[in-house]
Order: sequence, then structure tokens, then C-alpha cells
Amino acid sequence: MKRMTPLLTLVTGAGMAAVLFAMSAQAAPTAAPPKVDAAPPASAADAPPAPSGSQPPELSPGASAPPSAAPGATDVPAAGTPEQKVDASWTGRLNNGASIAITSRDGAAEAYVCDGKDMELWLRGTAADGKLALDGKNAKLTGTFDGSEATGKLTIGGDTTTFTAKATAGTAPVVYRATPQLRDAGVDGGWILRPDGTQIGVLTWNGRPIPAPPLDPAFGTTIVEGLTVTARPVIPAPEPGR
Repeated sequence: MKRMTPLLTLVTGAGMAAVLFAMSAQAAPTAAPPKVDAAPPASAADAPPAPSGSQPPELSPGASAPPSAAPGATDVPAAGTPEQKVDASWTGRLNNGASIAITSRDGAAEAYVCDGKDMELWLRGTAADGKLALDGKNAKLTGTFDGSEATGKLTIGGDTTTFTAKATAGTAPVVYRATPQLRDAGVDGGWILRPDGTQIGVLTWNGRPIPAPPLDPAFGTTIVEGLTVTARPVIPAPEPGR
């Protein structure tokens, strides 16, 4: 037992020293963290530029979108823009009951108006950029067109009437006229071939207008008083100077 006494004394002393060290550490004040000066908030001017090709930021909730183009605004064609020319045909009626056919090729247009009895009228002009502008003997036709119809007004002398004509499908001719050789001989005539297969026209024969007899479009001929009258499809061509 005498030999164990120094060892017990040493162990007891070491334990007491550890306890005293722990108590002194807890009693010591905690050191304050070092003070760091806060940097001022970055301004918009100091923000680095967005990388090239990056997407614009999305709008935050509640932010208003930039104003859009005003409703109904249309693009104005730039100066020197080529005219939008069309190859098309329309057939229909005027509000006075007469029939009308308009045909266009590469922007040039011709129209034929008749009542199937004794009135007929030929007009020439243009069909471009959605607008019609044709002139005839003491007559003027103006209007607009799209892929489904053409509408406008026809003025003959001092009288004005309106018309509506539907676009025809396919490329079959809708207007025929007596050949130049017959016209030089005093025989003229025009025919409107409607999509439903019916026809209407006026023929000038012996100096007077008469209802045109049916035309055979396969041959472009008809018979008048035993004589053959030949007609050809009307294919508009630009007028000189246009």
C-alpha cells in the first residue's frame, strides 16, 4: 500500500489540474469577430455587361411588358418595293344586274361587262398590290381584290354602280372575244364563261348588238346566221407606257 500512495497522489493532482484548466477557459470572455467594412451596393452602372448572345432577363411578377404595336397597324412598303402582281380571274355581277368578268396576267388586267342583250363594255388597266384600276370608253373601274373576291365600283358616264366578283378556280379562261380579223370586218363580241358552265355575252352583228349565241370553248367558235364566228380567250398584256 505504501508503494501505491505516490501513484495515487500523482493521478489525483493531474485530474485536479485538468478541472482547473477547463474552468478557467469557460470563464474567459469570448473574443469578438473582426469587424469587416460592408461594401456599398453595386450600382447599375457598375454591373458587368451581359455576355454576347445572352438572353434578356425575364420580367419579374408585376412588371409591365413593353408596349406592343398598335392594333391594326400595317407595314408600309418601302420605297422601290416591286408591285405584287397576280394571275387570276373573277366573275360576278353589278348591282344593276349586269355581269362582269375580270382577268389578270402579270399585273395587266382586262374586264368585260355586259347585260346579255345590247350593252357591253371593255376595260383595260392593272391589277396589282390588291388594287384594280381599269379604264374603258367613257368608263372607269376601281376596286380591290384578294384570293377570294374582287369588289369595287364602275362609273359609266355619270352613273356609278358597284360590283362583287368571285375568284375562279383553275386556269380556264373566263372571257372570250371575237378575233381581230372579225373586229376589223365590223363583227365584235364578248362572252363570259361562268364557273357553273353558263355563258352570257353580246355580239355586234350587222352594226347592232344582239345576245351572243353560245360559244364552244373547245373550238372557240359559234354560228350566227349560218356563218362561223371565231373567238379567242382574252389574255391581258401591259399597255404601252405601263
